[in-house]
Amino acid sequence: MVEKLAALNVAGWSDFSMNDKPRCPHCGDDFDIRENEEWRLYDEQNSHDIECLGCHISFRVNSHARWSFSTDEQDDD
Repeated sequence: MVEKLAALNVAGWSDFSMNDKPRCPHCGDDFDIRENEEWRLYDEQNSHDIECLGCHISFRVNSHARWSFSTDEQDDD
């Protein structure tokens, strides 16, 4: 049985912050959004509860979006 927050406590917060995939703070497994079809993690609400498929303990995922804009393609009249 995995102890709650074991991986987070050993590795530290920086290994669990701003990653491409959510990482379970209990066992350290990456949670693949596409593989698990958890598209809801991309919505405008910034906090979601999910269950790790490795250790089966729930954890909270906070999502952060970064927008970029381009104006380099313009119609030349």
